[in-house]
Amino acid sequence: MVSEILLVGTGGFIGAILRYLVSGAIPRINEIPSGTLTVNATGSFVLAAMTFSSVEGSLRFFVSIGMLGSFTTFSTFAYESFRLLEEGETKYFLLNIILNLTVCLAATALAYQLIIP
Repeated sequence: MVSEILLVGTGGFIGAILRYLVSGAIPRINEIPSGTLTVNATGSFVLAAMTFSSVEGSLRFFVSIGMLGSFTTFSTFAYESFRLLEEGETKYFLLNIILNLTVCLAATALAYQLIIP
């Protein structure tokens, strides 16, 4: 159990740093928080690819739970969406929600198509 906790913690440390770097490097497109969208879509793809390829053991704890757990960010997505609504940007609020759901589901479907013939 201790080794699993260390794997999750180490992965989480790396994932949080990657999230900071990736989401900070990608500018907003109009009012859409594109960095969060990119992080969530990438995380959806990687998690789906790992799940569909039946990754288990240490790699699962390190990447799926640790890295991707801190790399992807539903809370940031919710906050940024709320801020758009609060700022009266209803069009971008709806577009941000639709894009996050659509792109992340598409990334999952793509991973499925690549892993499961």
